[in-house]
Amino acid sequence: MTDVHQKQELLHVGVAALVKNNKVLISKRPEHVHQGGLWEFPGGKVEPGETIEMALKREIQEELGINILSSRPLIKLSHHYKDKSVLLDTYRVEQFETSGGYEYPDNTVSTGAEGQLVQWVPINQLRQYAFPDANAVIINALQLPLVYAISADLQTQTMAVFAINALLDKHHLVQIRLKSLSGKALEETIKQVMEKVGNKVQILFNSSMQLPDYLHQQSTGLHLTSRHLFNNAFIAQYKKTYPDKLISASCHNQEEIKRASDLKLDFITLSPVQKTRSHPEQLPLGWEPFRRLTELAAMPVYALGGVQIEDIPQAWLYGAQGVAGIRNLG
Repeated sequence: MTDVHQKQELLHVGVAALVKNNKVLISKRPEHVHQGGLWEFPGGKVEPGETIEMALKREIQEELGINILSSRPLIKLSHHYKDKSVLLDTYRVEQFETSGGYEYPDNTVSTGAEGQLVQWVPINQLRQYAFPDANAVIINALQLPLVYAISADLQTQTMAVFAINALLDKHHLVQIRLKSLSGKALEETIKQVMEKVGNKVQILFNSSMQLPDYLHQQSTGLHLTSRHLFNNAFIAQYKKTYPDKLISASCHNQEEIKRASDLKLDFITLSPVQKTRSHPEQLPLGWEPFRRLTELAAMPVYALGGVQIEDIPQAWLYGAQGVAGIRNLG
């Protein structure tokens, strides 16, 4: 963050991602305002004395004639434009009702309560619309699943294929992490797994694995170890070779989160949140320090370490996209 950004006061903005049938409601900003003519997620300034929930209910009723019935945190991030700095406090809203005669049918552009254009857009098509730069991370959070499954570091090819295929049957985002296999055994394992996937699951390879180019081409992207996170040459070469693939990373502290933010990675894991069986000697962060670190991240964060599916609601409250793990993910 530059000195200029430090001097700019953060404008606290509540943002609502209203979701229905895998579509999200977006509206178009008037031409004469900041970032005019671009699409956005509806919301507005959080007034003094308001909670984020209060501000969202007020703003969404005023803008759209929609009553929010319940919501939950999605992502919180700051963004610095040349002329303004904003803190976007984004909530996902799936329970709501229209009022005042306002209806927003699918497959059409409607008009909101303030005369703005409004449209339901499939979540997987949001990148086809022009948004303010700050909204890119919100779109990313909407498109990522709640669970990031990580394969165990298994010792044999047969065990690895069986275990990874079991993950692929349950989860939509999977990191393949096999440090004990190498050479032909590793390549054959990955080949067998990739034959099953098609386009149903997003698969990221752990950067510790040495794989041929044709397998990297079939993957969704790369997950950086904390060591590779600081390897400029490694990252530059991967981005040059595979410019459209996701890149995530393992983070454990403020320095690593800053590095991931500077690189504009797609998401990270932050660990260990709680004690783990695999590394009982590691001191866990705990949920409150996890929250503070997550608020420094410029991308979605998965809670990793001693967490399970049942912890997802708690993870949301502390700023997480969801949970990640090798065990206890159902």
